[in-house]
Amino acid sequence: MNEIWNEICFELKTCIRNNVLEKEYENIVCNCLMLLGWKKFKGEIVTQYPVRAGHENKYADIVVQQDNVEQFVIEIKRPNHTLQEEDERQLFSYMRLLKHQVIFGLYVGDKICLYYDDVASQQLPEQVFSLNIEENNPDGIKFVELFSKDLFNMQTLIDFCNEQKAKLQTHKIIQYEIDKILSDTSGQIFKDALKEKYLNEGHSVEWVDSVLNQINLTITSTNKSTITRDLVSSFQSTQSIEHSITTHDKTKYGFLGSKPMSKRKFVLNVVRHFVAENPKSYAELSKVLNALRPDSLGVIKPYDSLEMNQYRNYFVGESEYLRSEDGIKFVVCNQWGIFNIGSILQFANSQGYNVVEYK
Repeated sequence: MNEIWNEICFELKTCIRNNVLEKEYENIVCNCLMLLGWKKFKGEIVTQYPVRAGHENKYADIVVQQDNVEQFVIEIKRPNHTLQEEDERQLFSYMRLLKHQVIFGLYVGDKICLYYDDVASQQLPEQVFSLNIEENNPDGIKFVELFSKDLFNMQTLIDFCNEQKAKLQTHKIIQYEIDKILSDTSGQIFKDALKEKYLNEGHSVEWVDSVLNQINLTITSTNKSTITRDLVSSFQSTQSIEHSITTHDKTKYGFLGSKPMSKRKFVLNVVRHFVAENPKSYAELSKVLNALRPDSLGVIKPYDSLEMNQYRNYFVGESEYLRSEDGIKFVVCNQWGIFNIGSILQFANSQGYNVVEYK
């Protein structure tokens, strides 16, 4: 497996060094597929595969077939090309418009990316695996195992993609928590935690407030966190965080020709518009929307499930709550910033809402 991957690397890296034209790169990728056991003369590797899109034909760079059934599609870009959202959308359209819709797509440029279309999620295909074109890369060996003709198995590849999705979801949750802590410039998250600790120990609210009101907390994104109380004591963070975040970002957003809105109002109105256009049960809405924010807050939450200390995190006004098709009253989270708005922007654009950014 490693020798096959290294041979593929040799072919692709030569193209990368010479920054060959896209057509030449396409030919080399075909050669790499033959190294994996797929055959041109059997019709397993088809270049410039016609795809019907409305009233016109488009052409996918490469489609790989088995027994005349499409298995996966490949989008090729010149080696020095930077992957763009437009490239991904092009690949997604091919995946869904082939004679037999495929759930796997590959992007090959300066790296190789695997996209998986989990149809049950009602979301766009997502990148679940990316590997650098380097010799003896363990990820490359895995790539050979997954895409060699002799070993190619649909269920094995689906299982791999789902495992990757689970890992990415865990990473997103961790990163979101880190971002949330870093955005809390006043240290309120830690003060709330200390308050709960002291109250559980039996101290009165007045006693707790008298302690916390004399403490200032400063949260930074370096590998040191500091707590100041007249004098400053510092301690090493448990994790070095290479992350910068703008906590006072003033960017506003509009959609479908609306006026500029704050991030929180933008999310509320996007959710309201989606619910109006897609009447579903709460369970169905939750599956789609809460996948965009995989933390304890989520995007939406049943009103009756809110605890008293959670009301401030949601739009709970009489004109703000929503109802699902099965009659459940639910509310939309209002805790949005530059660090977590991206998934909502992508979702809104995927729905054709034409988001406009106002700096």
